[in-house]
Amino acid sequence: MTTVLWLLGPSGVGKSTVGWHVYRSLDRGSYVDTDQLGLCFPPNDGDPENHLVKSSALGALWPEYKGSPLVVSGFLNTAEEARLYTDRLSGADVTLCRLRVARAELRARFLGRGWLLDLVDQALDDADALERADFADLTVDTDGRTPADIAAEIRGRWTA
Repeated sequence: MTTVLWLLGPSGVGKSTVGWHVYRSLDRGSYVDTDQLGLCFPPNDGDPENHLVKSSALGALWPEYKGSPLVVSGFLNTAEEARLYTDRLSGADVTLCRLRVARAELRARFLGRGWLLDLVDQALDDADALERADFADLTVDTDGRTPADIAAEIRGRWTA
């Protein structure tokens, strides 16, 4: 069975950076950032975050990933959105890992990136919504920690 680690959380929490660190810690495996899967397609009115396009692309790539661990980073609002993706990963053992950070640090990280600054309030709202929904299998706090330290904790809690 192929194990899949899905890192989720609001924009700016460190999903891509931590995901890359986790991937690099594996003896073998693959890494996918779902943002990259939707870049070629403009969002449509019924799917503004491109979940249908991204999940279809991940499903199309899935046969190539089977057999070795897969690390995925990508925002998911709800358990239903998660199922759009995981239903396309036949035979996978998926672990959803939510990265969490305090609001002040999330704001600082987001603004520190220097782009899309008008979306910082949306990122904070997304973080609050994820805290209420709490559908992940694991939750890892990232406040004041390095990506390498966070990745090491995740590797200790996830069986690749």
